[in-house]
Amino acid sequence: MTKPLEFIGSFWTLAVGADPLGDQRCLHDFRTRVEIAARAGFTGMGFWHADILEIRKRYSFQDMKQILDANGIVNVEVEWLLDWYCTDARKAASDEIRALLLEAAEVLRARHIKIADLGNDCADVAQMTEAFAPLCRQAAERGTNILFEMLPAQFSRAPSLDQVLAITRGSGAGNGGIMLDNLHLQRIGIDSGEIVRKLEASDLMGVEINDGMLAMPKKFEDSVVNKRLLPGDGEFDIAAFLQALWSVGYDGPIGVEVLNEYIRKWDLKTAATEAFAKTQRVVEAARQARIRGGM
Repeated sequence: MTKPLEFIGSFWTLAVGADPLGDQRCLHDFRTRVEIAARAGFTGMGFWHADILEIRKRYSFQDMKQILDANGIVNVEVEWLLDWYCTDARKAASDEIRALLLEAAEVLRARHIKIADLGNDCADVAQMTEAFAPLCRQAAERGTNILFEMLPAQFSRAPSLDQVLAITRGSGAGNGGIMLDNLHLQRIGIDSGEIVRKLEASDLMGVEINDGMLAMPKKFEDSVVNKRLLPGDGEFDIAAFLQALWSVGYDGPIGVEVLNEYIRKWDLKTAATEAFAKTQRVVEAARQARIRGGM
């Protein structure tokens, strides 16, 4: 537990103005965003597919890589791929995003590509397992990982650790693993004990934290895309979540993903500095508690 903490500012945390249910682009200049994130303390950033297309109107992938390197951004996340398991008309659009993210990951030397099965109405676990394997092979050829983000049953057909592990382990891909977001686990009802019992270090390739209220929201989707809170501003036991992950053997960066309708209206500097400071405070406190406990 002496390894320096590293934090990834997810796209939705740092890309102020971008709306997950509307215009998903961040219209602020890419270089400015990177410089502000780095000054706040982040060593990682996330970029959404629609955002990447917008950035490329001005910057090539090579330009982006140079700017990221110059500012010490070493953990790059690109997202979000959906419908990767489809065989109907949705496949063409999904394949276009897949190609974009794979190219971005290769040139930017991205740590991972994040995927999920949001809106899945056609594929069961076996079908997703079959589709996950070739996607991982494509990513491996480009030197990156594929992370399946586990979602609640309201959004996914694989809303349990057992189901997601069946996909990631069943694919046989060493570069395929799970992305765990504490909000989603909170809503599913997965506690720290289940994480420790069921996961191995090789399963867990990415982690995201945010905060919120313990009570189940009446407007579930709205709570996910508009009401997340910065770490420390809510009621979630983020320390217990992190300590479970560390117990399993996770030693990678911690992402902070906060989709909040008010933070979207902040300026870039405020969003980056507040997100970093609060995330660092919560994670460092969790780490110190673990050290004191001799864990």
